[in-house]
Amino acid sequence: MMDEKERVIMELQNLLGNERLSRIYSTVLELEDKLKIQGRKILIIDDSVFTRISIRNIIEKYDLFDSQDILEADDGMSGLKKFKENMGLIDVIICDIRMKNFDGLQFIRTLKELEREYREKGDIVNYFRVNITPVIAITGTAPRSRIDALEAGAKDFVLKPTRDVTQEEFERELVARIRIHTILKRSLERLIQTGEDLYKTSIMDPLTGAFNRRYMKDIFDMEVSRALRKGSTLAVIVIDIDDFKKINDTYGHPAGDKVLVEISKRIFSLKRPYDYLVRYGGDEFVLILPETRRDGIVSFYERLKKEIETRPIIVGEGEHEKEIRITISAGATFFPSKSVKIQDEILKVADNALYEAKRNGKSRIEIFG
Repeated sequence: MMDEKERVIMELQNLLGNERLSRIYSTVLELEDKLKIQGRKILIIDDSVFTRISIRNIIEKYDLFDSQDILEADDGMSGLKKFKENMGLIDVIICDIRMKNFDGLQFIRTLKELEREYREKGDIVNYFRVNITPVIAITGTAPRSRIDALEAGAKDFVLKPTRDVTQEEFERELVARIRIHTILKRSLERLIQTGEDLYKTSIMDPLTGAFNRRYMKDIFDMEVSRALRKGSTLAVIVIDIDDFKKINDTYGHPAGDKVLVEISKRIFSLKRPYDYLVRYGGDEFVLILPETRRDGIVSFYERLKKEIETRPIIVGEGEHEKEIRITISAGATFFPSKSVKIQDEILKVADNALYEAKRNGKSRIEIFG
């Protein structure tokens, strides 16, 4: 007996008339064992109640989406509102081209404008949410309407029942195309997530969650350029854990790792959302603070010093549990300043300031600028 997946592939071969394309789609279909996932939605936009009910019945008949996850709108404007309210959850949009008010072409074009707006704002998450959500246009009119829909940004189209298209043909084609585009969309989501994970791995320190040293140059390129453009000041603090080697030698490297993780957590808790924390070396961190002057550097260091030096870090477990008291030294500078006139001097000057703080007794900050 033919199983569901084989039946869908057969339908694709019949509908598309292209065995090679069907094999490609069959590979995509294998990425999902089950199409229906609770909470994933489909949006139907049509000004005909009869058509919306008909499409809903088809979706329920083939068990493509849960009934409560089938959204409906009677024109493009209300469809756009439903889309924004459920962005990221909608797998497919089925949209009639010809509607009395805000029609399908207007809806598709507005969706593309929304996509451009997100891209220009740098809102990558919502840009991709719009970009990869397919619109299947449905129409019963001349070929020109189908061309207009595809040129506007629809990913596909299905002909409504007419003299040339039976209800059964409409149903089979609609189901096949919903399956194809739902799985393609979810596959793209997986690829994007994989790309994001790989990107994070390439720029993040796996132990502390801070940015890694390799990514620091990119941060400096961005923030120095911004400071010059806005006429603002960029502050940089190099933070070092005093006598960290003794911690590793006395308590072991797992305890040293615990200290690094805890220190980074406390820095994260105090920094602003747009500040950058970088793990610079073994026990050194670099904090990059946009739009911050000398008083901001001093204020941050004093708060961090209190947070770290008044609260010991617990390492080990049970009878092996130990309290470790930590002190930190820091060197800081800001750009532009008398000491730092070009980007390449920033870390060198901050490192020199850190060396001076260590030389002057540790558990203190020195600022060169």
